[in-house]
Amino acid sequence: MKTLLLLLAIMTTPLLANNINEYEKCLTGALKTADDNMSIGALKRLCQTTQDTTKQNTHQSALKQRQLSEKQVAWNAFSLLPHRPNYILLSYNHNEPNTDPFELAFPNQSSDLDHLETKFQISMKLPLVQGLIYGHGDLYAAYTNRSFWQQFNKTQSSPFRDTNHEAESWLSFDTNFNVGGFHTSVIRTGFTHQSNGRSGTLSRSWNRVYADFIMERGDVYLSFKPWLRIPESASNDDNPDMDDFLGHFELRGLYKKEQHSFDFMFRNNFKSSRNRGALELGWSFPIHNKVRGYIQWFNGYGESMLDYNNHTNSIGFGIQLSDWL
Repeated sequence: MKTLLLLLAIMTTPLLANNINEYEKCLTGALKTADDNMSIGALKRLCQTTQDTTKQNTHQSALKQRQLSEKQVAWNAFSLLPHRPNYILLSYNHNEPNTDPFELAFPNQSSDLDHLETKFQISMKLPLVQGLIYGHGDLYAAYTNRSFWQQFNKTQSSPFRDTNHEAESWLSFDTNFNVGGFHTSVIRTGFTHQSNGRSGTLSRSWNRVYADFIMERGDVYLSFKPWLRIPESASNDDNPDMDDFLGHFELRGLYKKEQHSFDFMFRNNFKSSRNRGALELGWSFPIHNKVRGYIQWFNGYGESMLDYNNHTNSIGFGIQLSDWL
């Protein structure tokens, strides 16, 4: 009944006939399609607008669309949703493949690796609790698998060169303030564990706590994600110098132009001596229905956990099944 009354009030207001703003458009659309388990308060929080209503009236935020879409279906708790992009690529490494870890682990075996391999990523998240802290803060959990498969290396029986597992959980808060001309829409804070699931000298892992500030301006979206590594004892730390190569933050950006998406990732340790970092560029474009083409170039350290301290220069071509937004 409350939902029906709110819908009637919005539909009969005179503003709809002349200058309806983005907040009311959002509520009208949400009330027609939202899941029955979603509260009116949650809809209101989602549809809060910034002070610049004129700009919002002429621009439809992909981030807001993603948030609204997820909230409409997600709060049947434990629904599977895309997290990071899901893709499969035929990837070529211009550098010599890193055989050092395998030669150390298996000194009596040949570790011949191909430049060409298949790289894929599977990333899903689960909504767990809505409005955890006094009606604010939505709790999520996620898992991401990124694998590097020597598919064409028949002499080595087509092994998986490395598989990286990342489990994380975070609280997501909808926000509404401006910084440097960008509108900050979401702040997340969470914990992540990343490892390659191997033992001995091939083992790689680390744990971090992080904050993630997600901002937007027009068709440009930024994510600034600083982190703090959780220290381990020297006897248990497989890679104590991980920060020297992956740094203490990650900056991601996305530009959406009609059906095309252009993304980048940047990391750096900002050390004058032994400066290390990475740059990743991607372009996704429509092919057929929900299938998209994807081109990705990576240059730097940490493309895989096994290569965290090895420089990689690779380019991949393939398909993308889900984008960032």
